[in-house]
Amino acid sequence: MSSSKLILPEPSFVLIQREDEGAPVYAAVNKSLASFDATARQLFSWQLSLILELQTEDASGMTLSHEAKAIEPFCLQLESDLLSAGNALPLARITWRKTRELLFRVYNPVIANDLIESIIAAESNPRPFSYAIDPDDTWTMAKVYLHQFETASS
Repeated sequence: MSSSKLILPEPSFVLIQREDEGAPVYAAVNKSLASFDATARQLFSWQLSLILELQTEDASGMTLSHEAKAIEPFCLQLESDLLSAGNALPLARITWRKTRELLFRVYNPVIANDLIESIIAAESNPRPFSYAIDPDDTWTMAKVYLHQFETASS
């Protein structure tokens, strides 16, 4: 019986700026996921979206620095917890109109859901949030962020 091992790439984030509904959108996208082959994509076939509702924004709709400082420890801890044991990979961090969205590709959605439910139960989040974990075995939802980094051979 043979076995194979998937080596997870280090995240490599690229900042992308665009406009949506007249407001700037900033997305830090993990471009290393664009090179995943079909087998790796099948392993991480779920997409987790967690959207924090922020309290402040400047005139152009971007998060004020004190608000960013208030949520950053939570965002970093959530990412660390989700990524532990290789259960998730960061896809993107998006800031737009008083929201911060964290996107992940997930191997086991039950583990990710249990983690988020424990955060809700502990009331340890600095701001209200909503989340969804959706099946996406064709990576259709991720393609919005990764298409510009994919090569013809992917």
